[in-house]
Amino acid sequence: MNVGLFPMIAQAAPQPSTVLQAIWLGILILFIISVFTAGFTAKKIENIHNPTYSKAFLALVLIGPFSLAGFMMFGLFFQAPPIVALIIGYSVIPIAIYKIVFASMWSEAAIIWIVTAIVQAGATYGLILAGVVSLATFTGGAI
Repeated sequence: MNVGLFPMIAQAAPQPSTVLQAIWLGILILFIISVFTAGFTAKKIENIHNPTYSKAFLALVLIGPFSLAGFMMFGLFFQAPPIVALIIGYSVIPIAIYKIVFASMWSEAAIIWIVTAIVQAGATYGLILAGVVSLATFTGGAI
């Protein structure tokens, strides 16, 4: 094996398509973790009738566009301050969607949202850390 080629391979800059593929893979991994977390949390709450992972999948598919639409509607249409629009779009609307999809009470939907948000934050941090470490190999460790 020719070891002299390794420095030449490590110095090659990543292609934009490779970076985009890594971003899409990270989003997919985060979505799968979120579906599992929401479904698992809903199954552990005793007052929710028939919680399934398909309901968690549906809830997370609905949360994405409805949260963005709520953020834009309250931020642009109603001219709410950005922090208010952010709170409504990314906390109130997901809790309402969990409440509707799982047919639960507000407190149970809030528990599902809190647990899912914490796990999403941790997984996002881990994926960003892995991406930075991976990118550091291309730049020679100067990140």
